[in-house]
Amino acid sequence: MKIPNRIAAVALALAACLVPLVSPGPAAAKDGPLRVAVTLSDLGCAARAVGGSDVEVTVLCPGGMDPHYLPAKPSLSRKLGQADALLFNGLELEIGWLPPLLEKARNPRVRPGAPGMIDCSAALDAVLDVPSGAVDRGLGDIHPQGNPHYTVDPRRMIAVVELVGRRFGELDPPHAAAYRDRAEAYAAQLRERLPVWRERTAALRARHVLLNHQHWNYLCDWLGLDVIGEIEHRPGIAASPRHVQDMVEKSRALGDVVVVAASWDHLDVVREVAGRAGASLAVLPGHSGAEPGTDDYLAFLDVVTRRLAEAAAAPGKE
Repeated sequence: MKIPNRIAAVALALAACLVPLVSPGPAAAKDGPLRVAVTLSDLGCAARAVGGSDVEVTVLCPGGMDPHYLPAKPSLSRKLGQADALLFNGLELEIGWLPPLLEKARNPRVRPGAPGMIDCSAALDAVLDVPSGAVDRGLGDIHPQGNPHYTVDPRRMIAVVELVGRRFGELDPPHAAAYRDRAEAYAAQLRERLPVWRERTAALRARHVLLNHQHWNYLCDWLGLDVIGEIEHRPGIAASPRHVQDMVEKSRALGDVVVVAASWDHLDVVREVAGRAGASLAVLPGHSGAEPGTDDYLAFLDVVTRRLAEAAAAPGKE
């Protein structure tokens, strides 16, 4: 069951639980690895790559689960209660479940303002889809701070990796050089793959893309794809028959359309639109770890770009 749209009370609850329990200070020296909780599997990949044997990483939201709707289970609060650091996506992606978990965990090391609280969106130089004007909940479960799904863009993940390297070094100064070196090495691997992934998807830039949800906007921004709209007209709200028909007609008129969805989406509607529009369909893992063979972030992007390439080469087929 999906969590209802955010309302003012949720924002107030978030503000209340984000008051630090103690005044943050320098991270204390400790024995053993740094215990790191992360909200998303993509951030888990970054934490493991940067931290190596100097960290223990716990992922709160599995890669195959839509991070908008993670149940706030007591077991997750216990994991947060043991953490020395928390890496979270930010931009209110986790607002439906992270604030109550933090409140129950009562861990001063991962309260806002504490050194261990790491908002990975701070690494971004630009955020897409920031709403203009007043935010009306009739428009759906929109994000007032902008689109939070930046981890599907490897360029932005490079910035996240570099941020994590710096922050881990601040939390664990004896291993700061090792964190820095591993962050630089992993960022170099990502930079090396960027042209390979773009070349693989070159044929898609000659076509049009219809998304099911704005989860893929950063990916399309990176690849330079022509996005013609979303099937899910209002985020978090099922598309109306009228909007579905509009997307079908628009796709037919343009031709050469590829429909892109995540494996956790309502694929019956997505397949219906693709079939009626004569479009090809690419169903992608939403995050690393969503499918076998995608546990590493680089492997995840390999799968994503291969499926996009296959869809571009096979019009009208999934």
